[in-house]
Amino acid sequence: MLRGNTIERLDKTEPQSSTFAQHQKRNIPFLIVVGLFGTGLSFTISMLDPFIYNEKVRLLASPGLKNTTLGFITIMALVAALIVQPLVGQWSDRTRSRWGKRAPYLSGGVVGVSFSLALVVAADNLWALVIAAVLVSTFSNTTQAAWQALIPDQVPESQRGTAAGIKTVLELIGLTAGAALVGIILARGNMWGTPLIAVGLFFVILLVTLFTLRKSPAANGPVAVAGSQNPILTLITNLKDAPPAFSWWMLNRFLFWSAAISIRTFLLNYMEDVLKLSPAEAQTLSSRLFVLLGVGVFVLALPAGAMVDRVGRRPVLAAAGLLAAAGAVIFVFWRDLNILFVAGALIAAGAGIFAGASWALATDLVPDAKGALYLGLANGATVVGSIGGRLGGPLIDGLNRLLGTVTFGYLVVFGIAALFFAGSSAVVLRISEKEKPKL
Repeated sequence: MLRGNTIERLDKTEPQSSTFAQHQKRNIPFLIVVGLFGTGLSFTISMLDPFIYNEKVRLLASPGLKNTTLGFITIMALVAALIVQPLVGQWSDRTRSRWGKRAPYLSGGVVGVSFSLALVVAADNLWALVIAAVLVSTFSNTTQAAWQALIPDQVPESQRGTAAGIKTVLELIGLTAGAALVGIILARGNMWGTPLIAVGLFFVILLVTLFTLRKSPAANGPVAVAGSQNPILTLITNLKDAPPAFSWWMLNRFLFWSAAISIRTFLLNYMEDVLKLSPAEAQTLSSRLFVLLGVGVFVLALPAGAMVDRVGRRPVLAAAGLLAAAGAVIFVFWRDLNILFVAGALIAAGAGIFAGASWALATDLVPDAKGALYLGLANGATVVGSIGGRLGGPLIDGLNRLLGTVTFGYLVVFGIAALFFAGSSAVVLRISEKEKPKL
């Protein structure tokens, strides 16, 4: 029953954790449907950042400020994600409706994203573009907050590694397709084409997902009991009450993601300044390395997801961090281009293994009645890591300017990345896989 800000449970005997999903094995088609929103969300992210945002900034911003403007837009979108996901997550956990507790947010998010993408394309000044980008982030994270709780809602623990691996592969398909299509369509002077494809993709995925969930006995799942607290205070309380296992998981994800983003962001300039390649050579080589990274994630995500269901989450995550750390060390100490591809392969292997294992562990740690809230908080570690990785830019420029060199800053930042990768492996050993946050 809904009374003001309080949602009361109508059925006091409804189980907190014993749902159909915890007892019934799911088939592969079902697991694919559960992960489908990853394709739509990743498609949208890859077409916007940097392609469409970069094109809009080129048209609207002064040439001398284009990088600053692009960075500002990205950070504002990340801040919106950091706030929206856990807030919408806890609202979704508390929702009781005839459509279930996830469907209203999945639907509202899709409609909002569609409207916001139109605003991005139509924006005729920088502030309109910033507002549109924040709205895209707000609504896409509304959808994501509800979607990423579907695995703990609908999938038994014994299959969550496999589900996380499928989710990662579907996200990679979206990322690759978005980047490939937007490049071709923008080259023809058409800025509306890819956003319209994204909108159509979102609505198809929404219909397929809602139809599947209506056929699932676990579609509503347990409902969290809400009080009348301010939602932000409730959010802070839940984060404060998170047990060490969940906090250590967030630190593990922050360290790994921050290191990966720092290398990805500054790799092109590293090739020009440290390896002394021409801009054209650096572009070609970096493209090959990014393809290698994508292939590595694609090839390893599913096997890693299945492996974590067999051997456990922690050993796999520890191995992922060490592999990526070895790749980062090679970037610091070696200059041979052939060895550089070895470094990329090691980081790709680490990222592919990490992607499935990390999310599988997260779905184990969250409580059944607060899956969207805690997974929203969990994704905050990814967002903060994305921001942290980009802060390597001022460090690189500052050190190079201070020492009168063009190389030392990169070596320091990539060295820090290696330490962060290794630190993620050390941190994961502190996680108890069976511990869950309090209800």
